[in-house]
Amino acid sequence: MATRTGYADGQFCWVDLMARDLAGASSFYCDLFGWTATAQDTEGGPPYTIFRLGDKRIAGVGEMNDEMKSSGMPPIWNSYISVDDINATTKRVAELGGGVMMEPFQIMQAGKMGIVADATGAVFSLWQPIEHIGAELVNDPGSWVWNELITDNVDAATKFYGNLFGWSAVAEEGAAIPYWTLERDNRRLGGMMPKMPEMGDIPSCWTVYFAVEDIHAATERVTQLGGNICQPPFEVSVGHISVVSDPQGAVFDLIQMTVPADD
Repeated sequence: MATRTGYADGQFCWVDLMARDLAGASSFYCDLFGWTATAQDTEGGPPYTIFRLGDKRIAGVGEMNDEMKSSGMPPIWNSYISVDDINATTKRVAELGGGVMMEPFQIMQAGKMGIVADATGAVFSLWQPIEHIGAELVNDPGSWVWNELITDNVDAATKFYGNLFGWSAVAEEGAAIPYWTLERDNRRLGGMMPKMPEMGDIPSCWTVYFAVEDIHAATERVTQLGGNICQPPFEVSVGHISVVSDPQGAVFDLIQMTVPADD
């Protein structure tokens, strides 16, 4: 069991979903992964729910406000990166050609959050923890396991994240399509691939993977619960992957690992 009590600066620490219907999303993911959902006291702020597997925090879900809904914003899974100094990191994002979508702000005693975009337009969140470190269980079936950047400019992304977090991009040998792991201090932190023509007109973005015990059963379960299969299960070097979406249209990946995940 890969439990966490903290995250290093520059390491992914949390994922959450921005949904159009919080209750509907909670029901879908709890049925799919065996999670339980607990509404948080946000002290008058937007509704937010924590997903747990057993007693461990796994991920979160919030509901779009009316302005987001009316704009046609699609539901999306967000990736958070833990930082020691969110103000300094946010400033550095802008210096490196990224965008600051939301300046850092404090969420009660949980931590400080900011929303930024890299130099290719992929949006992610920065998190400076106070009481909430992020996910307490990762890499096990039913939990978050990987973050992957799909970008229209690999060189620009490599330079941006290298300068911001000290990540290096290591090419995967023998991959069917170009693929890089993003690493620091011999720890694999995420992946990167170029946007492919068959992906259509999607912007550069971060995607989220959840581990499952049986890729075929889990993929079929998505459709039984009202979701859709974007790409049926296929084999990769570390296991089998499928790309799916929930009933509200949020896209995520399922992976059945055949090699141990990094701790």
